[in-house]
Amino acid sequence: MKTIIFIALITFVINARAQVVFEHDYDSAATYNNCFGNFSQLMIIKFEVSGEKYVNVNRCGKVIEIYNLNHSLVKTISLTGVTLANGVVGDILYLSETLFDTDPAIEFMYTVGGGNYYITNIYKENGSLIFSDTGSVMVYPNYEMQQYPIYNTSQGTKMILSYNNGHAKVFGLQGTLSTAIEQANGQLIKAQNGTFSNLYPNPSNGTVTLQYELPKEERQGELILYNMQGAEVKRYKVDNTFKDILLDNTQLPAGTYFYQLQTKKGMVVTKKMVVI
Repeated sequence: MKTIIFIALITFVINARAQVVFEHDYDSAATYNNCFGNFSQLMIIKFEVSGEKYVNVNRCGKVIEIYNLNHSLVKTISLTGVTLANGVVGDILYLSETLFDTDPAIEFMYTVGGGNYYITNIYKENGSLIFSDTGSVMVYPNYEMQQYPIYNTSQGTKMILSYNNGHAKVFGLQGTLSTAIEQANGQLIKAQNGTFSNLYPNPSNGTVTLQYELPKEERQGELILYNMQGAEVKRYKVDNTFKDILLDNTQLPAGTYFYQLQTKKGMVVTKKMVVI
């Protein structure tokens, strides 16, 4: 009897110290939620005035949703008025309350390009345009399947996981993520995930070099080219013998395309390419 009580007590202590608690499920928030090469994303941003918020960039629904740390909805920012590239939402950068002006509303940088044009806009949360230029910020992120999933917040440490049904779930953790662990794991994720380290020249109208790296323990994969409508254009088999591939874009119509690196485990990373 004493043995049973002791085992039960030990089990309780272990669970109490290592408990991971489910908190909330967000729809249309997973990085699996692919809209022709652009992905939704759930993240935590510490705004200058209102503080820490969950931010769901829902590219398929063309909205940005802001939530408090208790998961109550603060506001929804429509993206229906932004400039689209063949119906697809471009890159959203620098969500901020005080970077672009001094009022407490949220603003963000937005960039889109295709063919021989580029547009960089800055929008307020009400959709009004406060800046527009034809210059490009030349930022084409590699959208990794695995986001950095753990955040320290004023209401505890949170872990965000993505699922292939388009949902993202938030879990509360008992401990705190140290800066050293955060940096070390960030480097580990980068090393283990397949990546496109460079694509040059980009934009181009001829031959380009795409540098890639397969995920750890993966020996073969495929590079698949999609147009902005999501239709497959080309497919190449690759392995880990080489780290780059020469691509001939001379027969492609001008526009924006997306290369995806895929393995047996699924899509690994996406890179945007512009043909002029």
